[in-house]
Parts: sequence; C-alpha cells; structure tokens
Amino acid sequence: MKAIHPNLFTQVMRLPEGVRTDLLEFLGATPVVDEQLRQMIADVTRRLEIGPVQEDARRAQ
Repeated sequence: MKAIHPNLFTQVMRLPEGVRTDLLEFLGATPVVDEQLRQMIADVTRRLEIGPVQEDARRAQ
C-alpha cells in the first residue's frame, strides 16, 4: 500500500467520521494515486456542502 501524502491525509481526517471511515477502508483495499484521492476528497466535500436533495436535483437537469 502506498503512503498517503500528509496534506491529503489531513484533508481525509477532516471529513465526517462515517465518510472518513469508508474512504480509508477503500484506500486500504484499492491502489489510488494522489490526484485520484484529491479528486475524491473534492467530490465528497462538494456533495457534503450541497446535500443529497440538491445533488439529486442537479443530476436531473
């Protein structure tokens, strides 16, 4: 398993507990490069900010 860049690890640790746990489990089982992890964190953060109802409405457009 490749080590997570310290800055990316800090961002992961700032996520809500359930999301953080799921992401860390995924990272333990799947090889991911830093850019992929950076994008995953950005996607999760964006979804947390806009909420599930707004995300569904955005997809429907």
